[in-house]
Amino acid sequence: MLFFLGLKDDILVLPAKTKFLVQFLVALSVILSSNLTINNLYGFLGIYQINEFLSVVLTVFVFILVINAYNLIDGIDGLAGIIAICFLIFTAVIFYCSKNTAMCIITLTLLGSIVAFLKYNLSKKDKIFMGDTGSMIVGFLLAFLTINLLTIKQVIILNATYEINPILMISLLFYPLIDTARIFFIRIFIYKKSPFKADKNHIHHRLLELNFKHWQVSVFVGIVTLILSTLSILIDDLNIHFQLLIIVILGTTFFSIPQLIQKKRQLMLSSLRKGMFFLIATLAFISATSCSSKKDLLYFQNGKKNAIEDNRILDQKIETNDILSIKIVSLDIESSRIYNIDLLNGITSGTVNPEIIKINGYLVNDEGFITLPVLGQLKVNDKTTRELELFLSKKLMNDGHLKEPTVTVRLLNSKLTVLGEVRQPGTFTFYEKNLTLLQAIGMAGDLTINGERKDVLLIRYENNTKTINHIDLTTTDWMSSNLFYVKQNDVIIVNPNNAKIKSAGIIGNAGTLISVFSLLLTGFLLIKN
Repeated sequence: MLFFLGLKDDILVLPAKTKFLVQFLVALSVILSSNLTINNLYGFLGIYQINEFLSVVLTVFVFILVINAYNLIDGIDGLAGIIAICFLIFTAVIFYCSKNTAMCIITLTLLGSIVAFLKYNLSKKDKIFMGDTGSMIVGFLLAFLTINLLTIKQVIILNATYEINPILMISLLFYPLIDTARIFFIRIFIYKKSPFKADKNHIHHRLLELNFKHWQVSVFVGIVTLILSTLSILIDDLNIHFQLLIIVILGTTFFSIPQLIQKKRQLMLSSLRKGMFFLIATLAFISATSCSSKKDLLYFQNGKKNAIEDNRILDQKIETNDILSIKIVSLDIESSRIYNIDLLNGITSGTVNPEIIKINGYLVNDEGFITLPVLGQLKVNDKTTRELELFLSKKLMNDGHLKEPTVTVRLLNSKLTVLGEVRQPGTFTFYEKNLTLLQAIGMAGDLTINGERKDVLLIRYENNTKTINHIDLTTTDWMSSNLFYVKQNDVIIVNPNNAKIKSAGIIGNAGTLISVFSLLLTGFLLIKN
């Protein structure tokens, strides 16, 4: 019946009423002969089982809706065929996994027929069209398979159980349904004409106006259909109304893109031209602000002419693992020689290795003792170097060892660490009792141009407490504090400035940003033209 109806419509163009009548009779005959109906709404609008009469009415409506929606989208090469293929792939898998052999064979037979048809439908020489004859028969079979799918409650695919509900059917046939609803709305409410009068307001026509080819439009619609159908299966555990909302929003968004692009094309080009000056000015501003200014680079910008108070470090407490150099001399040089060790022992070349000097020094053990020649073990970790000098001098005189001895104590392993944006970061040894912060930075080769001069960190360990101090090298205020001189084991950290941080990203600076923008603009203009 549908074959001859479509054949006559292709030749003579039948009125819509005649086609609806035949489609109604076909649907009703199938329903009455097979008892195939939709008798469950799966909780949609709170409805589950419906009575026999309503199920027949609903099933007839689905047949007529799917047949005509599918017929209406047959406007360009490949579109109807690709949508049918997407539908049939999903249904074949479901029928196979549910062990419904008869429906699986029907599905695969139709799938093979449409694949063969597409070869000629997309051909440039030996071209054939689906026409009303083919679209009504295929549309009828899609509706028939849809209703059969709804009789399957659950299906196990790859060891996972999925619920089959009407949302999957809506996803598979989303393009025909949304395009039909859109066309009917435009024709009835905007153009005030019969909804069955052909025009070029379909979504695929809008895509063709954007210079896409027939096969490109068809593939785009097919991909969106597969995405929506896969998503509907993955969200089958959600509320059915929420599932429908997600599919409708995403599907409408995907298929509205062509119309939005078409309406906004001129506006985008106009806005692009108007915004060029503003964009260039903005990029120039970014370029200027991303560079380091004079205020970021100069030291001591608020230099004071008056004297700055000097807070020298008088002495530090000797600690465990310190290495000491102790030199004892007196009026009788020969008598004082036995109280000393030769720090340069074993050095034959002219170059003095500081590490060898440390090896020959006095190591303060874990209990805070050192062992001196003649004097034996002495506790030193409770004294400063100056206090140790006075203690040794008194001991040598009081015990009758030497007359008027002179004792000099120095730390051999005083270290500081400089990290970050300096030319030579590392750990440095110093022997001075009062080494300034500026000298320490100088040992590391000074700050690079990318160093943050306004916030240099000084980490100091004192009295079993670690403190983090922030120093602004562009001022002189800190020079009168105890931060001006470094102490043993201080750590100086120079963080990168804003210009360095900005240059560390994927688009590191304004020049790169301008290059990327130019590339995008060139590509856009080439595509447009």
